Amino acid sequence: MAANAVSPVYQELVEYLARSASPEQILAFKVSDAMQRRADELLDKNNEGELTSEEAAELQQMLQFERMVSLLKAHAAGSLGQP
Repeated sequence: MAANAVSPVYQELVEYLARSASPEQILAFKVSDAMQRRADELLDKNNEGELTSEEAAELQQMLQFERMVSLLKAHAAGSLGQP
C-alpha cells in the first residue's frame, strides 16, 4: 500500500463517521492543544533524527489519524458543496 493510501478499514470508519456527524461538526473538529503540542514535539524530534522507536510508532499513528481526519473533512466539505 502506498504511504498516503488509506486502508479499506479506515475508509469504512471515515464513511461511517461522515454519516454519523453533521458536516459542520466534522469540519469544526480539531485535536486538543495538548495533542497538537505532542505532535509538534514528535515532528521536531523526527527532523532532528532523535525519535525513539516508540515515538516513531506514535508519530506514524498520528500521521495516519491526520490522513483519516483530512479524508473525513473532504467528505464533509463535499457534502456542503465546498471545494
